This record gives sequence, structure tokens and C-alpha cells, in this order.
Amino acid sequence: MNELATRRAAKTAPGAGEVCRTGQDLINLFNFRSLERGTVVNGNLKILLVDDNPDDRALVAREMTREFPEGHLTPAADLKELGSALRRGRWDLVVTDHQLRWSDGLTVLKAVKERWPDCAVIMFTGSGNEEIAVQAMKAGLDDYVLKSPKHYARLAAAAHMALDRAMQRRRLREAESRYRALFSRVPVGLFCAAIDGRIIDANPAMVEMLGYRNRQALLEVNARRLFANARQRRGLWNVSNSSSGGTTENFCGWRSTPAP
Repeated sequence: MNELATRRAAKTAPGAGEVCRTGQDLINLFNFRSLERGTVVNGNLKILLVDDNPDDRALVAREMTREFPEGHLTPAADLKELGSALRRGRWDLVVTDHQLRWSDGLTVLKAVKERWPDCAVIMFTGSGNEEIAVQAMKAGLDDYVLKSPKHYARLAAAAHMALDRAMQRRRLREAESRYRALFSRVPVGLFCAAIDGRIIDANPAMVEMLGYRNRQALLEVNARRLFANARQRRGLWNVSNSSSGGTTENFCGWRSTPAP
């Protein structure tokens, strides 16, 4: 650590400033709302049904209308109708067959996910195999339901679970976006480090506070060197080592205050 950084660290080390010792402290500082499970509002639900078999379309439409009576279901029986539906706007749930005369479920899945990564997608099909199911899951498929009488009842339950997961993904993305904005703008020096001392992330306030030329230069420093007092160093890492649940990362925040 250079001399300027050493002086600044001494001024802003625990005891001279305020420290957020754990990730929970950081969450409390930012006052994030919890990501609770939510429910889908039927009136706003847009469902796209991709299937070229009219009987199967009628079956799925009946199940979806019964489960989401105020939702809006749009069928797509061919490539032209699918293209029109994708251009028209965002969808909350897509139910697609795998084996289509003009395409396949994996292609439909990828087209949807490219536009709306958080959209819930279910493959409801009488064809396909375990390998296709695995490929689809890796590409972001939420569920895979077979077209058979004993599995029809699963479709509604699968739709609810897929929509719930999609909502959680959106909320998590929004929370991460809020976190990144606050992390970058808050006038408190913040960094995240692994138990071995590797600095994983640091915000601009921390870089400026310690006098490093840029963020990358600070990431190359072991976090233990930021604490002039050995007891304070041990105390910080003991919080991580003694935490339950196998904590592997530690947040720390320093607020710049005048030295006494």
C-alpha cells in the first residue's frame, strides 16, 4: 500500500469511521425490500400458445382459460403468427409444443428468451426425449410437460410455478440493479472480499478514499492490508469464519470521518 493510501486508511479504519461488517449490514444500509413470493395478476397476464395441432391448442386454451380466467391467450399455429406475436410485445407465459411442422420448441424457446430473458416458458409436447428436455432446461425452459391424459393436470400447476419463478427472476434483477446503483453512488467506501483476503469488488468511493489510481489497482491488494491494527483485521475475518451457512464473502464499508 502506498503512503497516501496508508494515511487515508488509518483515518478511515474502524474506530475512526463506521464499518459494515457483514453482507446483512450492507443490506440494512441500503434498506432493500425482501424478495417475497408474489402472485400473478390475471388481468395483466399475457399467454402465447405455440402449437400447430388445433385439438392440442383447444386443450391448452381450455386449461389456461380455466386457471387464468382474466388472462389474455393468443394462439400461434404457424411461423407467420409466431413472428407477429413476438413483434407485438412482451409475453408473461409461453406454452409451446416441441415438434412443429415448421419449427421446433427449442427454436421457439431461444427466440423468446433472446427478447425477454425472464419470460416463463413451458414445453407441452407428446414428442421429444430426455436429451431434448435437458437441452431445453439449459436454454432456460421452466418446465417440460408431456401430452398425455395423466399429465394434463400438471399443466396448470407448471404454469403457476413457472410464472412465480419468472417473477422472482425479475425482482432479483431489479434488486441487483438497485444494489449496483447504490454501490456505485453511495458516499461510503465499500468493498467485498473473500475470506482469504482477495478483494472481489470495490466502489468508486473506496478507490478514491484509499488513493488508488483505479478500481483494478485496489482489487490487486489483499484486504488484510487495509487494516493497520492486527486486532481489527482478525476481528473482521472472524465474523466471516464464525458465520453460519458457509459464508465465503465479507462486505465492509468505511465512512470517511476526520481523525481525532
